[in-house]
Amino acid sequence: MKLGRNTILAAAMLACVPALAQTDAPSTPRNTTVFKCTGADGGVIFSESPCSPDPSKVQEVDTSRALLTGSGGSQGEVGAGLADDECRRLARRSAFATVDTDIETSNRHIADYQQRQSQLAEQKVYASDGSGQVLSDPAAPQAIAELDASIAKEQEFQKKARANAEIAYQNAAKSCDALAAKKSQDAQQ
Repeated sequence: MKLGRNTILAAAMLACVPALAQTDAPSTPRNTTVFKCTGADGGVIFSESPCSPDPSKVQEVDTSRALLTGSGGSQGEVGAGLADDECRRLARRSAFATVDTDIETSNRHIADYQQRQSQLAEQKVYASDGSGQVLSDPAAPQAIAELDASIAKEQEFQKKARANAEIAYQNAAKSCDALAAKKSQDAQQ
């Protein structure tokens, strides 16, 4: 899993909390809210300021209890966060399960089409007048154009496959968020 700079910073800050809790630091930390966002790769990012202009992609997390106890939160809260990350990881893997393989196959088709185009562009034939003169194949431009159309179809397929997988992932991530919110609500009661 790829960790962003803010994730590492947040982890380092949380690791220092137990030491701060043992000093004469003020009993209530000044900034007890961090912002949790989901990166483009599906990873979780923590930041001191909203990490996305879209409010639906930003979640405010109150860290005051964790900072006061120095524990990083109750086991239930930590477990819920891990479950949320695992839910998102599984959602991404499920949504993109066949897309990478399908796109790889599609890229092989495109490479084959391009190789055939190169061969057609170099293809020569003898003149039909019996002169023995070698000419470019007059049928080649039409065949090359047909291969161009096939390449365009493969590229469109790839674009749609990625878009559909992203939609499936976003829907699954919403389910993860709803489940995490319910677990958080249940834990607070």
